[in-house]
Amino acid sequence: MVAYFFMSLIGTLSEIKLADVLRLFAAGKKTGVLTASAPGQQAVLRIQKGVLVHAAAARLQGDDAVLDVFGWTEGQLTFVPEERTVSANVTQGVDVLILEGERLGPTFHRMNTFIPSDAIVFQTATPPDGARCTLGPTEWTVLRFVDSVRDVREIVEATRLPRAQVAQVLFDLGAAGFLEKVDLQRRVRAQGPRAFSSFSLLAPDGRTPETAELDEKLQEEWRNAPRFARGVARIELRTLGYKKSATLSPAFRSGLSRDVHLPRALLHDLGVREGEDLLVRPVA
Repeated sequence: MVAYFFMSLIGTLSEIKLADVLRLFAAGKKTGVLTASAPGQQAVLRIQKGVLVHAAAARLQGDDAVLDVFGWTEGQLTFVPEERTVSANVTQGVDVLILEGERLGPTFHRMNTFIPSDAIVFQTATPPDGARCTLGPTEWTVLRFVDSVRDVREIVEATRLPRAQVAQVLFDLGAAGFLEKVDLQRRVRAQGPRAFSSFSLLAPDGRTPETAELDEKLQEEWRNAPRFARGVARIELRTLGYKKSATLSPAFRSGLSRDVHLPRALLHDLGVREGEDLLVRPVA
């Protein structure tokens, strides 16, 4: 059911189609903001004189954001008139967007739900009986970089393929049961060296060893992944914005909880202060 209240349109995607709403606004040359809201997700579509000019849905922008909303099966649509001018990021006309959305939207949304961010990591899995997939040159190019360490962003960089192409391959192989997501990255709290820790010892060349002290429970979690069943020899620390990183050896201790104890020189190199968060993952 669609209802009009004080120049606002409210409806649910289980009752109305996004295509019908966009056609209605195009015919009426409406200007304003159409918002789609569902648990854990929101999309904002801006319309000027019936033309869809700007769209955003989480990390998706422009045409991709519109295409994704066509795949939603639930959510509320709200329209509020607004005359504010925005920079355009939608390149296709309404008719083309509707055609592509009705044809590709459901699959595109499932793929984005399966791969919600470029920080997702995959590992190979044992497919169910009868599972089949076709592996061409593109699939092999992507598959050779799936190693329980590289995330989607790094696979895109390594393959030099378009991000959309890499995501499609990962989605297809995952849906068929040949890949599974693995969550090995953890958020930890940076601290300086502990008293009487390994940092008080010097390497043969006289330098402080590049070692991070972590809670032993982290290694227990990481050993659940086949890649690290025998233990973790190297870890990578990243700043939250992924702007800086460092790879070093871990030393696992009990009772450290979320704290990671690092040489002060490394804290300086990463540009973080004690008490700030870092991301850590095993790499070897």
